Formats: sequence, structure tokens, C-alpha cells
Amino acid sequence: MVVLSLAFLAAYLPIDWLTFIHPRPSLNITPWNPPAGLYMALLLWTGARGLPMVYATLILADLVVRGHPASISSLLLSNLAIVAGYGAAAHVLRHRVAIGLALNRVRDVGWLVGVTFLSAAVVAPVFVGVFVLDGALPAADLPTLAFQYWLGDAIGIAVVTPFVLLLHRPDETPAWSVPKTPTAAQTAAIAAALLLVFLPIGDGQFNLFYVLFLPLVWVAVSHGLPGAVLAALAIQSGLIAGLQAIGLPLGAVVYHQTLMLALAITALFLGALVSERREVEVRLREHQTELAHLSRLTVTGEMASALAHELNQPLLAAISYARAAQRLLEGDDTPPRAHELIDKAVIQAERAGEVIRGLRTFLSKGSLQLAPESASEILRETLTLVRGDAAYNRVQLRVDMAEPLPLVLCDRIQIEQVLLNLVHNSIEAIAAADSPVREVVLRVRATPPDGLTFEVEDSGPGVSAGMVDHLYSPFATTKPAGMGLGLPICRSIVESHGGRLWLGRTGSTGSVFQVFLPAARSDTRPSHDPDR
Repeated sequence: MVVLSLAFLAAYLPIDWLTFIHPRPSLNITPWNPPAGLYMALLLWTGARGLPMVYATLILADLVVRGHPASISSLLLSNLAIVAGYGAAAHVLRHRVAIGLALNRVRDVGWLVGVTFLSAAVVAPVFVGVFVLDGALPAADLPTLAFQYWLGDAIGIAVVTPFVLLLHRPDETPAWSVPKTPTAAQTAAIAAALLLVFLPIGDGQFNLFYVLFLPLVWVAVSHGLPGAVLAALAIQSGLIAGLQAIGLPLGAVVYHQTLMLALAITALFLGALVSERREVEVRLREHQTELAHLSRLTVTGEMASALAHELNQPLLAAISYARAAQRLLEGDDTPPRAHELIDKAVIQAERAGEVIRGLRTFLSKGSLQLAPESASEILRETLTLVRGDAAYNRVQLRVDMAEPLPLVLCDRIQIEQVLLNLVHNSIEAIAAADSPVREVVLRVRATPPDGLTFEVEDSGPGVSAGMVDHLYSPFATTKPAGMGLGLPICRSIVESHGGRLWLGRTGSTGSVFQVFLPAARSDTRPSHDPDR
């Protein structure tokens, strides 16, 4: 906290001095106020603990940088308004809506922009009003100056605060990191766009400001939020430098800064959208890997179960034949070695049976990670995983959910695997039969008093009559490349949850598979974040 505060003080005064673009001495009413982004970032890190440092630094900057021509009381009151307004904004963002300071979600960016801009709209008239009451400013100028002050703070926070938050992350090691910079081509595009903005055409200054959106969109799509934040900071710095170099009046600065504010907001939301999408893609790949791993383990377990079932019979038969041979060989003239060899054969056969049964038990009786889960979340994840396959086969997916639904007690990954298998089967059946109606409906209903039922209904050709009685038999399949393990695996998973899987109905117009699962107790909560 102390090191962070000292670093803030050391950075604030030079930046305030370099970026204050009005003749000195003057009041801190400017359309370009990057220091506001610094103290907003500090308050988001430290909360109320940072308020004294911010207040002291604001007063010191007014005295050192601008000379503060008004009274001491106006100096104290105006800066108190800033600290109170932005301190309240930081409290709301930290504790009420709990944004992530990495700003890796569109939600976080939206709350940051909305709350800070609203706070600036409250602080601005109060700040200017203090000087109006002190006689330092005419009352008629209050609306114009309040807008100018709001614009400077809003754009300073939109451009600087995300950059500082991404630059310094106290919860990570190393704590300081530089966001990924735009490429040389993207940097050149930004510089060229800035030159176009100030390019004189004809007798006057033709405004080509909107060309700045092109490199910004390019960088945001390429690098997400970190790149977009750096691009916005570079564009803002270049814009202010250009305005000062050609000596445009304050009105022109305000005009360009208003456009820059729209550009900065676009950068934040577009960058956050790209970053959030990439994070979702990473989570989806991890989820698919997890499902694939579970599927392999489950298939191995079912194969072991099937092998145990198939091999137990011949092993028992071999033991019976060996014992029968011993009885036939009973007599004084039977070589003792024959009995010994037969006994060893029986022992080895029994040992083989124990090994197979042990393998079956080990693979099929692993502990489940049961937790209360939301049925809507399970369906959402299943649809995410199967949507590509459905689109490729021109099959429409539809969800029919009758809420409210109880939480279901399950291992979410395994139940998603069951639903995924059932939906894949439906899609394959529709595609193989080239059904004229190509639709799969995922339906879920509460099943009073103790559970809920998932249904997967398709418009395929239905289950053939010869397969209805063998659906859950290992290795029974009608698919040319199928192993016949999908439905046995699904039934094994569902039954391990205390539920049931069955064929609800079938016919020439399609089939319905139903999965019943027990509900979680009412005093439990979901194990995952519902906003995820």
C-alpha cells in the first residue's frame, strides 16, 4: 500500500504537469485530464485506504502545477468533491458489482464506464460550482465548463485507467507487465491515420477523424483488450500533440475530444469482447478435453465390464471341465502329476477371473464428483459442444425448458457426456436417413416430487424393431463403424447417479430418449458461478 501510494505520487505530478494544456495559472477544468485515470486506478486497487493520498496529491498538484488562483477554501472543497465522487464510484465497483480488475469481461468494462462516467457527471457541476460560489468563475459559464470538466475526466478514465489496471496486477507475479503491443504495421497504420486527421484539404481543415477507427478495430481484433487499450492511449496522445502543434482553439479541442471519447469506448468494448471470446474458447477446449478424457475412461470401463461378462462364462466352464477330468482320473493307477497339473490349471483360471472382476470394479466404481447443478447450464454446455455437428448436418437444435426447475445432484461433466451422446445419435440418425424434417429437441421438466427428466427427441427414422431389446447390450449396433458402447455407457453413468435412462417412444417419425435424475436437496447451492 505504501509503495503503491508513493509510486502514484511520483507519477501523478509529472503527468499532470505534462498534460495540462491550458495557460498557467489556471483551474483544473480541462477536456484532457489523464491524471483522473491514475487516481481512479489507485482507488480501485486500494479502496477507502487510498482516499487520503489522492486528496493530498490533488491539492499539491493544484498548488504546484497550476498555482490555484482561487481561495484556499475552494481548493479544499473542490478536491473534496473529487475524492468523494470517485471514492464512491470505486466502492460501488469493488464491493457492489465486484468487477474484475483485469477487465477481461464485457460486463466489467460496462460497469467501469457506466459508474465512472456517472460519477464524473455528478462531480463536474459540483467542482465548477465551488468556484462559481467563490467568485472565480461566472455563473453563466457553469454548464459549458462542467461539460468540459466531465469530458476531460471521462476520457482520462476511459484511456488511462484500463492501461494502468492491465499494467499493474497486485494479485499476479510478476506484478508489473506490459500489455502486448501492436505490430509494426498496426503502429504505422495508427500514425498514418493521425496524420490524415490533421491533413489540410482545400481552403480549410477537413475532418478525417473517423479513419482512426480502422487501425483501432484492427488492433482490438488482433490483440483483444490489452492491444485496444494501448492503441487508444497512443491515438489520444497523438491527437493531443497534434492539436497543440497546430494551435487549434479550445472549442476544436473539445470537439475532437468528444469524438475521441466515442473512440475510446469503442476500443474498450471491442477489445473486451475479443478477449472474453478467446477466454471462452480456451475454456471450451479445456471442457472438450475433459469430456474426451472421461469418455475414454468410461469406454474402457464398459469394455472391461463386457469382457468380464463374456470371459467369466468360458473360465467357469474351463474350471468345471477340469474338475470333471479330475473325477474321471480318480484311481490308484492315475499319475499324481496329472492331479497336480489340473489343480494348477483351476487355480490359474480362478485367478484370471479375479483379475478381470477387479479391473471391472476399479474402472466402473470410481467415486463421482456429485454436486447440485443447474439443468439450464447443463443444456447450455451440451448445446455449445454439439452445435457445430448439428450445423454441418443441417439439423436444427431447439430447447424446451419448463421453469422453475430444481437443481440436479450430479457430476456435471458425466451428465453432459450422456446428453451429448444422445444428441449425436439423433443427429447421425437424421443425417443417415436424410429425413425431410431435421430437428432435435432438448426438453427438461421437473418430475415431482424428487427429480427432473431430460428428453432428447428427434425427427429421425426411429429405432428399428430388432434393436429395441438390445439397445443397452455392449457391442450391439447398427452403425457400420460403431462399437455399440454408447448407450450402455450412458445407462451406466445415469444409473451410477441413482437415475434411469430409457427409450420413451419410437416410430417412423422419430424417437425420444428420457433421462431421469434425482434433485438436489433444497438447502444446497450450485457448485459453479451462474454468470460463468
